[in-house]
Amino acid sequence: MKKTLFIIALAACQCIQSLAAERIFFVSRNLNKNIIVYDVCLKDGKLDTDKPLHPYWYRLEENPISTGELTFIQRKLAYGYSVEEEHENEAIVKLKAYKKRLLKICKRQGKWVGLTTINNKECILTEIYAHCPSRTSCDYMILKGKSLKDGKAEEEVVK
Repeated sequence: MKKTLFIIALAACQCIQSLAAERIFFVSRNLNKNIIVYDVCLKDGKLDTDKPLHPYWYRLEENPISTGELTFIQRKLAYGYSVEEEHENEAIVKLKAYKKRLLKICKRQGKWVGLTTINNKECILTEIYAHCPSRTSCDYMILKGKSLKDGKAEEEVVK
Protein backbone atom coordinates (compact mmCIF):
# COMPACT_ATOMS: atom_id res chain seq x y z
CA MET A 1 0.00 0.00 0.00
CA LYS A 2 2.77 2.46 0.97
CA LYS A 3 4.64 1.60 -2.22
CA THR A 4 1.55 2.30 -4.35
CA LEU A 5 0.95 5.67 -2.64
CA PHE A 6 4.60 6.58 -3.14
CA ILE A 7 4.39 5.79 -6.87
CA ILE A 8 1.19 7.84 -7.23
CA ALA A 9 2.75 10.79 -5.34
CA LEU A 10 5.90 10.60 -7.47
CA ALA A 11 3.85 10.59 -10.68
CA ALA A 12 1.82 13.56 -9.45
CA CYS A 13 4.97 15.54 -8.64
CA GLN A 14 6.41 14.83 -12.08
CA CYS A 15 3.12 15.89 -13.69
CA ILE A 16 3.03 19.13 -11.68
CA GLN A 17 6.65 19.90 -12.57
CA SER A 18 6.05 19.28 -16.27
CA LEU A 19 3.00 21.57 -16.21
CA ALA A 20 4.99 24.21 -14.35
CA ALA A 21 7.22 25.26 -17.27
CA GLU A 22 5.74 28.78 -17.13
CA ARG A 23 4.87 28.83 -13.41
CA ILE A 24 5.55 32.13 -11.68
CA PHE A 25 4.71 31.22 -8.04
CA PHE A 26 2.12 29.47 -5.87
CA VAL A 27 0.14 30.13 -2.70
CA SER A 28 -0.19 27.48 0.00
CA ARG A 29 -2.36 27.76 3.08
CA ASN A 30 -2.72 26.08 6.46
CA LEU A 31 -6.40 25.22 5.78
CA ASN A 32 -5.68 22.22 3.52
CA LYS A 33 -3.19 20.86 0.98
CA ASN A 34 -4.73 22.65 -2.02
CA ILE A 35 -2.60 25.36 -3.62
CA ILE A 36 -3.27 28.25 -5.97
CA VAL A 37 -0.75 28.43 -8.80
CA TYR A 38 0.00 31.44 -10.97
CA ASP A 39 1.21 30.70 -14.48
CA VAL A 40 2.28 33.31 -17.01
CA CYS A 41 -0.10 34.03 -19.92
CA LEU A 42 1.49 34.43 -23.32
CA LYS A 43 0.18 35.56 -26.71
CA ASP A 44 2.31 34.62 -29.71
CA GLY A 45 5.30 34.01 -27.41
CA LYS A 46 5.02 37.43 -25.72
CA LEU A 47 3.53 38.36 -22.38
CA ASP A 48 -0.21 39.03 -22.52
CA THR A 49 0.00 42.39 -20.73
CA ASP A 50 -3.80 42.62 -20.38
CA LYS A 51 -3.92 39.28 -18.55
CA PRO A 52 -0.34 38.35 -17.59
CA LEU A 53 -1.22 35.68 -15.01
CA HIS A 54 -3.54 32.69 -14.89
CA PRO A 55 -4.30 31.75 -11.26
CA TYR A 56 -6.00 28.40 -10.65
CA TRP A 57 -6.28 25.60 -8.10
CA TYR A 58 -4.26 22.44 -7.75
CA ARG A 59 -6.65 20.36 -5.68
CA LEU A 60 -4.05 18.22 -3.93
CA GLU A 61 -6.51 17.43 -1.13
CA GLU A 62 -8.78 15.56 -3.56
CA ASN A 63 -6.48 14.26 -6.29
CA PRO A 64 -2.80 15.13 -6.78
CA ILE A 65 -3.26 16.15 -10.41
CA SER A 66 -6.74 17.71 -10.29
CA THR A 67 -6.98 21.40 -11.23
CA GLY A 68 -9.82 23.89 -11.24
CA GLU A 69 -10.52 27.52 -12.05
CA LEU A 70 -11.00 30.11 -9.34
CA THR A 71 -14.54 31.27 -8.68
CA PHE A 72 -15.57 34.86 -9.43
CA ILE A 73 -15.40 35.73 -5.70
CA GLN A 74 -11.95 34.11 -5.31
CA ARG A 75 -10.62 36.11 -8.27
CA LYS A 76 -12.12 39.41 -7.08
CA LEU A 77 -11.37 39.20 -3.36
CA ALA A 78 -8.62 36.74 -2.54
CA TYR A 79 -6.47 35.26 -5.29
CA GLY A 80 -6.92 37.58 -8.23
CA TYR A 81 -4.81 40.53 -9.26
CA SER A 82 -5.01 43.86 -11.06
CA VAL A 83 -2.63 45.12 -13.74
CA GLU A 84 -1.14 48.42 -12.58
CA GLU A 85 1.24 49.06 -15.50
CA GLU A 86 1.95 47.52 -18.88
CA HIS A 87 5.26 47.70 -20.73
CA GLU A 88 6.83 45.91 -23.67
CA ASN A 89 6.78 42.22 -22.65
CA GLU A 90 6.36 42.96 -18.91
CA ALA A 91 3.60 43.97 -16.52
CA ILE A 92 3.33 45.28 -12.98
CA VAL A 93 0.53 43.61 -11.01
CA LYS A 94 -0.98 43.97 -7.55
CA LEU A 95 -2.27 40.82 -5.85
CA LYS A 96 -5.72 41.11 -4.24
CA ALA A 97 -4.53 39.23 -1.16
CA TYR A 98 -1.56 41.52 -0.51
CA LYS A 99 -1.82 44.97 -2.06
CA LYS A 100 1.19 46.47 -0.27
CA ARG A 101 3.74 45.11 -2.74
CA LEU A 102 3.82 45.09 -6.49
CA LEU A 103 4.89 42.14 -8.59
CA LYS A 104 6.74 42.67 -11.87
CA ILE A 105 6.11 39.89 -14.40
CA CYS A 106 9.08 39.76 -16.76
CA LYS A 107 11.72 37.50 -18.27
CA ARG A 108 15.06 36.93 -16.54
CA GLN A 109 17.69 34.64 -18.02
CA GLY A 110 15.14 33.19 -20.46
CA LYS A 111 12.55 32.33 -17.77
CA TRP A 112 9.34 34.12 -16.79
CA VAL A 113 9.44 35.32 -13.18
CA GLY A 114 7.65 37.56 -10.72
CA LEU A 115 9.94 40.13 -9.09
CA THR A 116 9.10 41.70 -5.75
CA THR A 117 10.81 42.94 -2.60
CA ILE A 118 11.49 40.46 0.20
CA ASN A 119 13.52 41.68 3.20
CA ASN A 120 14.25 44.90 1.28
CA LYS A 121 15.94 42.88 -1.49
CA GLU A 122 14.78 42.44 -5.07
CA CYS A 123 13.76 38.79 -5.32
CA ILE A 124 12.13 36.27 -7.60
CA LEU A 125 8.92 35.30 -5.80
CA THR A 126 8.48 31.52 -5.58
CA GLU A 127 5.82 31.00 -2.91
CA ILE A 128 3.42 32.73 -0.58
CA TYR A 129 2.26 30.86 2.51
CA ALA A 130 -0.97 32.25 3.99
CA HIS A 131 -1.87 31.45 7.59
CA CYS A 132 -5.64 31.71 7.77
CA PRO A 133 -7.65 31.26 10.98
CA SER A 134 -10.72 30.83 8.75
CA ARG A 135 -11.62 30.68 5.07
CA THR A 136 -12.41 34.41 5.05
CA SER A 137 -9.44 35.89 6.89
CA CYS A 138 -5.66 35.75 6.93
CA ASP A 139 -3.56 36.82 9.91
CA TYR A 140 -0.14 36.68 8.23
CA MET A 141 1.69 35.57 5.13
CA ILE A 142 5.21 34.41 4.45
CA LEU A 143 6.76 35.59 1.18
CA LYS A 144 9.46 33.27 -0.15
CA GLY A 145 11.85 33.84 -3.00
CA LYS A 146 15.42 34.01 -4.27
CA SER A 147 17.55 37.13 -4.20
CA LEU A 148 18.42 38.48 -7.65
CA LYS A 149 21.78 39.64 -6.34
CA ASP A 150 23.19 36.42 -4.89
CA GLY A 151 20.55 33.71 -5.46
CA LYS A 152 20.10 33.08 -1.74
CA ALA A 153 16.71 32.09 -0.36
CA GLU A 154 14.77 34.92 1.27
CA GLU A 155 11.71 34.68 3.50
CA GLU A 156 9.69 37.46 5.12
CA VAL A 157 6.62 37.39 7.37
CA VAL A 158 4.12 40.11 6.47
CA LYS A 159 0.78 41.09 8.03
